[in-house]
Amino acid sequence: MKRVAVYAGTRNVYGQMVSAAKSLVKNTRMDRVFFLIEDDALPEEICGPQGLPDVIRCVNVSGQSFFPEDGPNYDTAWTYMSLMRLAVPRVLPAEIERCLWLDTDTIVEQDIGDLFDIPMGANYVAMVEEPVRSKYPFRYHNAGVMLMDLTAIRMDGIWKKWIRLVNREKMSALDQDAVNLICQGEILTIGPEWNNAGHITQDSAETKIRHYAGCLKPRGERVFREYEKAEWRVKNADED
Repeated sequence: MKRVAVYAGTRNVYGQMVSAAKSLVKNTRMDRVFFLIEDDALPEEICGPQGLPDVIRCVNVSGQSFFPEDGPNYDTAWTYMSLMRLAVPRVLPAEIERCLWLDTDTIVEQDIGDLFDIPMGANYVAMVEEPVRSKYPFRYHNAGVMLMDLTAIRMDGIWKKWIRLVNREKMSALDQDAVNLICQGEILTIGPEWNNAGHITQDSAETKIRHYAGCLKPRGERVFREYEKAEWRVKNADED
């Protein structure tokens, strides 16, 4: 299975996105990492004088037509780039069968190669449960780290259902609510080590992906600054 990951962000989080991606490719051999951004390329002051490594591809989605500006969930603190999570099955090349969505406020702390190979069965996505926040009568999950079976999602038109829902109804957690509502009962629950955030689970030495959301955000500023200053280090097959 190819290892493909995707981030998305407006210009104000380009630096944070690069830091997040540096942590990913340093710890895990990747086949491709996509940046869904508002430009054709990142500015040199963000990606560095050597540019981005070959493993990364930028996709300009500023002209997206999935989410109308007058939609109920478009103009929020998250911006439309959060909603772009729902359009990933359409935006990424059709030959990509599986991908990992990562929020730009995540840091990969260990090799996460095993995550790409987990059996998903009949489930469309795999995520960590977020029981504290749930307001629904079913298991609710956090979409900040989300493994997507793109083949199944495309075949069954699930991504279209996600988009129709967020374009029709106001939601407190936007795209995350849409995924949980449409895919309830068809979400594979994975361990908290894959998405460790203060409002989701307790700290653990087994953490593989740390999510600096909620109460962890202030603590995350230092590690993002450190990665921002660091050179790109891309893990290759010889290091697996």
